[in-house]
Amino acid sequence: MTISFQKRHKWMILVPFTVCTLLAILGEWSQFTFIYGISFSLTSLFLLLAVRLFGMWGGLLSAVIAYVAGGFMVTHPVFLMLGILEVIVVGLLLRRYNGRLFCSAAFYWFIIAIPLIIFISNAQYPNDNIDVKLIICIYVVNGLFNALFAEIIHQYMPLRRWSGLSNMKRLPSTINQLLLHLTLGIVMGAFLLNMLVNSLSSFKEASVYAEHTSTEAINTVSKEWSAISSSYAGPLDEVQTRQLQFLIDRYTFPDRYTFSLVDQNHLIVASNQSDLANKHIRPLEKVSLRHINNNLYFLTSNKNENPFKPYTWQDEKFLYKSELVDGSGFFLVSIPLSNYHTSLFDKYFIHFIYMLCFAIAAAIVAMLINRSIARSLQRLAVSTKNLSLKLSQNRTLELPKSSIIEIHSLIANFKHMGGSLLHLFHESQRNTDRLQAQAELLLQSEERLHQLAYYDMLTGLPNRLQFTLQFQELIKKSLGNTSDQLPIAVLFADINRFKQVNDTLGHSFGDRLLQMSANRFMNMNSEACSVYRLGGDEFVFVARYEDESELKKSAQAICDSFNEPFVINGFPLFLTISVGISVFPHDGEDMDKIIRNADIAMYNAKEEGDGCYRFFKPDQEQVIAEKMRLENGLYNALLEDQFSLQYQPKINASSGELSGIEALIRWNHPDFGLVPPDKFIPLAEESGFILEIDSWVFHEACRQNKAWQDAGLNKVCVSVNISARHFYQGNLKEMILTGLQKTGLEPKYVSLEITEGVFMRNIDQVIETILYLRNLGIQISIDDFGTGYSSLNQLQRLPITDVKLDRSFISGITSDDKKSSIVRAIIELVHSMNMKVVAEGIETIDESQFCRELNCDELQGYLFSRPLPASQMEALLAQHKKS
Repeated sequence: MTISFQKRHKWMILVPFTVCTLLAILGEWSQFTFIYGISFSLTSLFLLLAVRLFGMWGGLLSAVIAYVAGGFMVTHPVFLMLGILEVIVVGLLLRRYNGRLFCSAAFYWFIIAIPLIIFISNAQYPNDNIDVKLIICIYVVNGLFNALFAEIIHQYMPLRRWSGLSNMKRLPSTINQLLLHLTLGIVMGAFLLNMLVNSLSSFKEASVYAEHTSTEAINTVSKEWSAISSSYAGPLDEVQTRQLQFLIDRYTFPDRYTFSLVDQNHLIVASNQSDLANKHIRPLEKVSLRHINNNLYFLTSNKNENPFKPYTWQDEKFLYKSELVDGSGFFLVSIPLSNYHTSLFDKYFIHFIYMLCFAIAAAIVAMLINRSIARSLQRLAVSTKNLSLKLSQNRTLELPKSSIIEIHSLIANFKHMGGSLLHLFHESQRNTDRLQAQAELLLQSEERLHQLAYYDMLTGLPNRLQFTLQFQELIKKSLGNTSDQLPIAVLFADINRFKQVNDTLGHSFGDRLLQMSANRFMNMNSEACSVYRLGGDEFVFVARYEDESELKKSAQAICDSFNEPFVINGFPLFLTISVGISVFPHDGEDMDKIIRNADIAMYNAKEEGDGCYRFFKPDQEQVIAEKMRLENGLYNALLEDQFSLQYQPKINASSGELSGIEALIRWNHPDFGLVPPDKFIPLAEESGFILEIDSWVFHEACRQNKAWQDAGLNKVCVSVNISARHFYQGNLKEMILTGLQKTGLEPKYVSLEITEGVFMRNIDQVIETILYLRNLGIQISIDDFGTGYSSLNQLQRLPITDVKLDRSFISGITSDDKKSSIVRAIIELVHSMNMKVVAEGIETIDESQFCRELNCDELQGYLFSRPLPASQMEALLAQHKKS
C-alpha cells in the first residue's frame, strides 16, 4: 500500500523527496528539442515517481516546487496546469488501483488531457494555423514515456532501500508485466532516438536548402546588376535604386524568403518586401545568431504566447549575408523556418502512426508469449501447492505439459523432486526412531559438554569463559544493587620460571606442576574467593572483601602456598608465584580494564622480587606503556641507525698494556634519549629480536676492528656478547662466517662472550657449536661467571679460552674475606684448566692491586676507561702503539 505523504514525518523521508524534486527541476530546465521548438521533458517522470513513493500529496508538493523553480518562462502556464493535473489524477487513481502507474497515466492522457488540449487550442487560438494532431502525439508520447519508465524504475530498482521506505511492500511482477515493460520500453526508446536523429538530419537538410536558395538569388541579382551598373559611379541615386528594386522584384520570390540590400548604415536600400524599404535594421553583431557555415546564420526567438504552436515555425529563420564587392553594403536573405512546416509535420505524424502500430504489435506479441509461458507455470503452481501434504497422503500429482524446453525441464524436476521427497518421508520416519534413541545419549553428553565449555580439562578449575561470565555478573549486580557495594578484587597469579621448567624438564612435568598448583589453590577456595585458570601458568582469583586487610591476607596466602616444594617423580622443585591485584571499581569500570591492570601489577611484582604481591598503581601503566614503546622501537632502531657501539679496553694485569677491547651496544632513542642496555636487551631477548641485534653488533665490531688494523694500529681481539638464543634458534655459524667474510677480519681477533645460561638446554648441540667456532680460531669467553647455572664438569668439557668474573665478586673484595677466598679459589680452578681469568668491574686501585695479587690475567673497568666511542677508542689504540 502507498504510504500517505502526510504520515511520513521522519527526517529520513526528506532525502529521497528532495532528490526527486531536484531531478524534476533539472528536467524542467534541461528539456530536449526534437522537432524545432517542440521539446521533450523528463519532469513528469520524477513527479510520477514521487507520487508512487510519497502519495498524491507528496507528488503534488514536488510538482509545485519543480514548476515554480523551473519558472513560467521555461514552460507555458497551460502545460504547468496539465502537469499538475496529471499528478492529481494519477495520484487519485493509484489509491484505487495500486501499482497501475502506466495505466493511470494513459487514462489521464487519452480521456482527459487530449480533449482538454483540443478544447483550449480551439477556444483560445481559433485563427492560428496549427497542426494540433502532431502536437498532441508528441506530448502524449512524452507523458506515456515518462509514466512507463517511472513504473519500471519503481518496480525493478531498490528505491525502498535507498530512500528509507523499507517498510513499503513492492508488488510482485508478473511475466506479462515484465514483457510488456520490456517491449514498450524498447519501442518508445527506439522511437525517441529515431526522432532525435531525424530532427538533426531535417535541420541539416533545411540549412543546406536555405544556403542554396540564398546563393542562387544573390548570384542572379548580382549578375544582372553588374551588367547595368558599370556606367555608374558613387552612391546610388533614385533612378539606380528603382532599377535595383526592379531586379530584386523580378528575380526573387517574396512569398518564400525576404531579399534585401543593406548599406553600411544598416539602412535597407531595396527589398522584395515593400514595407521594409528605407528602414533601419539592427547590426547583425548585436543579434543572437548561431553560425552554421560560411555566410549562413540561424536566428532564434523565444517569444511565443501560443503553447500549441512552436515558436520556431513563426519566428525562427535562416539568414544569409553576402558582402558587396566594393564594400558599400551587403545582401541579406531571410528564409523563415515555417516554409518546412507542412512537410516535416506530415513526416513526423507518420512516424507516430508507425510507433503506435509497433507498440500495439509488441503488446500483442508480449501477450502471446505470456500466454504460452505463464499458463504452464500457473498450472504447475496449482499442482505443486501443498506438495508436502499431498506426498504425505500418497496423492497422485497431476503435472501439466509444456512444449517450452525450460518449462518442461522444470516440470520434470518437480516430478523427480516429488519422488525424492516421498522417499525422504519414509526415510525421515526411520530417522525419527533413531533420533529418539540418540536423544538419551545427547542428554548424557550435555553434562560432558558443559564440563568442557566451562572447566579446564587439565586442572579441573573453572576456565576463562566461566570467569568472564561470572565476573561480568558480579559487576552487573554491583552496579545495579546499591545495597551491595563491596569491592571486587581480581588477583592475577603467575608461576615464576614456569617456562624454564617446561622447557628443561618437559611438558608432562609442567602439566603435573599445574595440577598440583591447582590442588593447592582449590584448598584455599571459599565463597569469598574463587579461583580460575586462564591458560598456561596464569591463574585468577576473584574475591569480595569488606576490609583491605582481608584482601592482603588472601594474596599472602596465595604466595605462601608455594613455600613447600613440589615433589614430582621424587624430584623436589622450589618455585615462587607473583600476584598482581586490581580492584573494581577503583582501578577500572569494566572487566578488560581490571584484568589488564591486574596483569600490570603482576609484572611489577615479578620485577620487585619473586613470591610477593603488588596492588595496581596508575603510574605502573605508564611504565608498561614505555616498555611497549621501547620494544616496538627496536625494529626501527636497527633500520634508522639508532644503535651505535662503544668500546671498553681490557688491560693486561702484569704489563698494564691494552690487550683487548669489548664492544658494547648503545641505543640513542629519538624520544627517550640514551636507553641503558639493561632496559632494552631483556626486551630484545623476550621478543627474539636479539638475533638481529647481535648480528649487527658482530658485523660492526669486526668491521671497525679491521679498519683500525688497516690504519696500522695495534691488532687486538674484540669481544662481542652473544645471546644464548643463537645456540637454539639462530644460525650462529652462518652469522659468524658471513661477518668475517664481509669484513675480512681474521678469526683470531674475535672473541665471543656467552653467559652460563647457554648450558641450560641441549648441552651437546652447544658443545658442537663451540668446538666448530674454536676450530675457526675464534676465542670463547664465559661472561658473568658465577651468577648462572654452569657446572665445573661442563667447563672441563668445553674449549673455553677465558672466564670473566662478574662485578658482584669484585665489588668489596678487599674487605670481604669470604668473597676474596671464593675469588681466589675460582682463579686457581680456572688456571688449572688452562683458561685465562678476566676481572671486570674494576673501579678502585685497591681492587686492581688485589686482583693482580690473585694472578688475574686481564682487568677491565672504569678505573682504566669507561666505554668509548670509536673515535676515542682509535686515539687510545694509537696512544698504546706509540708507548
